[in-house]
Amino acid sequence: MEPIDIRFEKQQQQIKELKQRNEKLEQFYCAYKKRHRCEGERIRELNCLCRVAQCVVSETDMDVALDKIVCIIPHGWQYSKESCARITFKDTTYLSPDFFESSVFQTEKILIENKAVGSIEVFYPPGLGLESKIPFLIEERNLLKAIANIISFYVIKQRDDENRKLIQHQLLHADRLATIGQLSAGVAHELNEPLGNILGLAQLALKLPDMPDQAKKDLGKIEECVIYSREIIKKLMEFSRQTSLCKKTINLNEAIDSSIIFLEARCVKEGIKIVKHYAKAITITADPNQIKQVITNLTINAIQAMKNGGKLTFTTRKNNENVILSVEDTGIGISGENISKTFMPFFTTKDVGEGTGLGLSVVYGIVRNHNGDIKVSSEPGKGTIFEVCLPLEEK
Repeated sequence: MEPIDIRFEKQQQQIKELKQRNEKLEQFYCAYKKRHRCEGERIRELNCLCRVAQCVVSETDMDVALDKIVCIIPHGWQYSKESCARITFKDTTYLSPDFFESSVFQTEKILIENKAVGSIEVFYPPGLGLESKIPFLIEERNLLKAIANIISFYVIKQRDDENRKLIQHQLLHADRLATIGQLSAGVAHELNEPLGNILGLAQLALKLPDMPDQAKKDLGKIEECVIYSREIIKKLMEFSRQTSLCKKTINLNEAIDSSIIFLEARCVKEGIKIVKHYAKAITITADPNQIKQVITNLTINAIQAMKNGGKLTFTTRKNNENVILSVEDTGIGISGENISKTFMPFFTTKDVGEGTGLGLSVVYGIVRNHNGDIKVSSEPGKGTIFEVCLPLEEK
């Protein structure tokens, strides 16, 4: 039989070993719990990110998408039931349910081409006692940055889609105008010869002796109608770019002044104030007569749009490649449904007798014939702006 002191020593050794095993089990259990908790947090964060990504893929309406995303965001944070989120984009704010503000929050900017266009914020309530600690995990800060990047990508994609639709619309519009131009040229050529014959025969008949007065009046009306018809054909040919150019170096500011000089009295009579904002030394290589016709047609169009007076502004400026002439009025404007038809031949919203609907078509044809471009923007009830873009003086 072992002495008592030896048995006591063995028992102490066994107790020590058991304590060590117990400590190891506790450490293992704590590590297991921590790992399990971390895995749960990562799964929650990945699930949040996945839902945000699915939202931007499936949703085409930006407001609806951002409304959904702001409701998804709190589910990715460790205190998901207590947290709330806010997305600010340009002038619009999107809030998660039961939104509140507090001093415990994190934020991330939404960047487009390195420019901040908005932000995302996540808030915790003060009652959690996190004010004196670091309340948000590093992974949560990375998650917020990833969500901001997804929103940036979504905004850029939406903008590119809108630009693509606009370009497609402009191409279709240009193609339609080109088709109308080809048709107009064909019609003009077919009508020119018979109208010339009618005019010649009418003028010869007027020279016959002993012509009754009534017959002279009728022949005179025929002559007037033929001349009017030939003017329309001439405009159609200008629209379809069938007329030849006689280019010279001209000063655009001087061309504007000489073009509107005969319309200034009409502007004064109708209560229209003319304002000029000219850049210095703007010269272009162009057909002076045709450029004057462009300015005259745009001016007349603006005057007719301001029945109760207003302001007519001429602006010239230039960049490295082009000269831009802007003609702006404060008239009745053009409705959205009509603005795409602005340059189509014979399209007009004016009263009968105020125009043939060819003035702006001729402007379009002349500008395109000078390798230029023309744009129109309008707001009903506020006015219209026509911008003519022409190449700078040829070297």
